[in-house]
Amino acid sequence: MYADIQNEAHLLQQMAMGSQPAFKTVVAAYWPNIYAHALAYLRSPEKAEETTQDVFVALWEKRATLPAIENFRGYLFITARNKIVSRLREKLASEPADGDEDVAETLYVPDSQLELKELNSLLRRGMDQLPAKRKKVFEMSRLEGKSHAEIAAELNISKDTVSEYITLALNFLRTYLKNNGNHLHIAIFCLYYL
Repeated sequence: MYADIQNEAHLLQQMAMGSQPAFKTVVAAYWPNIYAHALAYLRSPEKAEETTQDVFVALWEKRATLPAIENFRGYLFITARNKIVSRLREKLASEPADGDEDVAETLYVPDSQLELKELNSLLRRGMDQLPAKRKKVFEMSRLEGKSHAEIAAELNISKDTVSEYITLALNFLRTYLKNNGNHLHIAIFCLYYL
């Protein structure tokens, strides 16, 4: 699960000015999920680590453009996906194996904005099926970026209840996407929301 990043926009501004502490904060928050995603496709801890490093090297190299990015998680996902596809293509070129071509083609979808719109639409339909309070907690956590403590205080519920609602919502939405979407939607969902 992603660590809560407070003031993400401020961190991106700091990174744009060359702040290494801000960069380290972003890396610490996003590394585990990107690594897990790379490992799932590359099936090699070494290749997954190299690919994850490539993602963050690319992020640092483009740091000046970060403040203008509206959806940082989406940008990071697209960067990670492209790096994973490149690794898969290298693997296919050196040692083709049955089924790997399907994985590479599934990951590579030219219109990334379209796939994000499709996922958002699908997620909204799934979220509309959640009980009202659970939906509210999920939105506050994953869409508004509020901490469990902030949500608990605003809704006058315990932090344990917040955690439980988020877990239940994530489990429901993951199942909903499996039944109504495709595995690319699930991959994006895992990278964004888990």
